[in-house]
Amino acid sequence: MEFGVLVPQGWRLELMGVDGAARKWETITRVSRELDEAGWESLWVYDHFHTFPRKQVEATFEAWMMMASLAQITSRARLGQFVTCAQYRQPSYLAKIAACVDVASGGRLNVGVGAGWYEEEFAAYGYDYLTMGKRLKRLEETLDVLRAMWTEEQASYDGKHFTLVDAVCEPKPVQRPHPPIWIGGRGPKVLLRLVAKYADVWNYNGPLAELDDTIEILKRHCGDVGRDFDEIKVTAMSGGLCYESADELDAFMHTIAAQQRSRESVLELINCKGTREQCAEYLHAWKRKGCDGVVFFFNDIASHGSGHSQAEIFHRDILPQI
Repeated sequence: MEFGVLVPQGWRLELMGVDGAARKWETITRVSRELDEAGWESLWVYDHFHTFPRKQVEATFEAWMMMASLAQITSRARLGQFVTCAQYRQPSYLAKIAACVDVASGGRLNVGVGAGWYEEEFAAYGYDYLTMGKRLKRLEETLDVLRAMWTEEQASYDGKHFTLVDAVCEPKPVQRPHPPIWIGGRGPKVLLRLVAKYADVWNYNGPLAELDDTIEILKRHCGDVGRDFDEIKVTAMSGGLCYESADELDAFMHTIAAQQRSRESVLELINCKGTREQCAEYLHAWKRKGCDGVVFFFNDIASHGSGHSQAEIFHRDILPQI
């Protein structure tokens, strides 16, 4: 299995407690470099504008600005987004940005793409939320445009939502035929059909107990579109919290105290938790089901480098067992 980690960005309140925009950015760059040097296979950002799960007047750094920066401040890890919202940028513009980032990173870009779901954020920034069906149709056209822009000398496209006329996307991405496309979700009728048709990697966002049934649905879609299911990698996301005692859990909660989260809410949202043995067994269970990788979010990621941050504990003590 391969393992990735979400870098500090602010969306999940993980930069609360770091004073000032300049110090927050210094934390992002420092931690990102350290994660890259430590050997994490991939580094990730969210594509959101303000904080979650509660809206705070707090910094959330923009996703593709971070992609360009990570391309320069890291040297080995792959770089991606969970996930780029297809509604926030014209797909031709997104294709151009992504191609440039792939070149700048030396061919290390993963492109995550989704239909968008955070309705409050759409309204706050003046985007039309649309129905789920229309958002999914725009997602499909976005995927068509991305592939055309990355592979054709001059791309033309006539869709319901987007139109191109001899569009030039230069430089082309380093990766051929294009950067890997990641699609997350498990909507059985439309979303999984898009995964079957377009995705190089499918990021499953449900419980382990439902993975087998969801894979069977995806396999049927693959058959319908003439795609070999084995061409698609399967990954998952997880929070991570390792503690061997109540005192260690108390220390973790003290580290993230500025985020104003209750112990109950933190534990409820994290599935990979408990002792080192319990965390390793959780990951082994996903591996036995055929999962190719996991991307972690750690609430205390801004404290990386302390020696006792969750990212350091997992990378040092747990992941080598998998």
